[in-house]
Amino acid sequence: MRGLREQQRALERSRYNQAVIALELARAAPAPPVDPWSPRASSCLCTQARCASPTYAEWCRRLGLAPLFNRKHWEYAYATFVLDEMGAVGDGRRGVGFGVGREPLPAYLAARGCSVVATDQPSTNDDAARWASTGEYTGARDGLARPELCDPQLFDPRVYFRAVDMTAVPDDLSGFDFCWSLCAMEHLGSLDAGTRFVERSLQCLRPGGVAVHTTEMNISSDDRTLVDGPTVLYRRRDIESLVARLETKGHQVAALDFDAGDGVLDRYVDGRPWIPWAERPVLRVELDGFVSTSFALVITAA
Repeated sequence: MRGLREQQRALERSRYNQAVIALELARAAPAPPVDPWSPRASSCLCTQARCASPTYAEWCRRLGLAPLFNRKHWEYAYATFVLDEMGAVGDGRRGVGFGVGREPLPAYLAARGCSVVATDQPSTNDDAARWASTGEYTGARDGLARPELCDPQLFDPRVYFRAVDMTAVPDDLSGFDFCWSLCAMEHLGSLDAGTRFVERSLQCLRPGGVAVHTTEMNISSDDRTLVDGPTVLYRRRDIESLVARLETKGHQVAALDFDAGDGVLDRYVDGRPWIPWAERPVLRVELDGFVSTSFALVITAA
């Protein structure tokens, strides 16, 4: 047992040292010659360049987040950027978020004048306890309050929490100006369940409404992947197939950008043992033998 513990500590030190070196190299890299967030929102992968952008830092500031090389922070920042860039945010606008957990988006959007229905899985769902144990499930509106982002007097009348199963979105959720989900669709049990959710989410929008959905994407293989289970991994071909179906129905999908980047953190893959370090760079993660990162799909409803 002593030997196993020493081996574990050695692995943790090695992982920490690798992460420190990769992060310092990324920080020393020159800024991208062209801001990858401009001139217009695209459907794209999280990359080092996107997280080194001053636009990323600005949106993190607006959301009260540290501008880390962290794909979850990128998802928060990019989703709000897209909604704002595409004119979906403003006084009187209505939005619905799916699988919101404890995201800062509902509070930020309420502060911008939007009315938000924030949904998450019912507390009776088998997965709710697992997400609650990691601090990613709230099950109530109070868990979404961010006084530093939105005055409670504005938050209370503008944000409503509702338990919603993403595999059975109710028909009365309709007529919204925008919707979003952040790395939720891959946890619905299968690749097909996630893509069915995306298609169903567009029925919640008025014509011209905007949807932003992020998901886990397998960037190490366009062949083998995780097709079912608690977490699935979408391949490029899965995304392209979904986009083809959406466009056949008249929806418009922002230009697909599968450029995985060429920075050091685009090659550094995080994995076990997980390091409890706030600044740990997390753009790429190893999941069951595959390398995954976040992909954002941007859609305008027909």
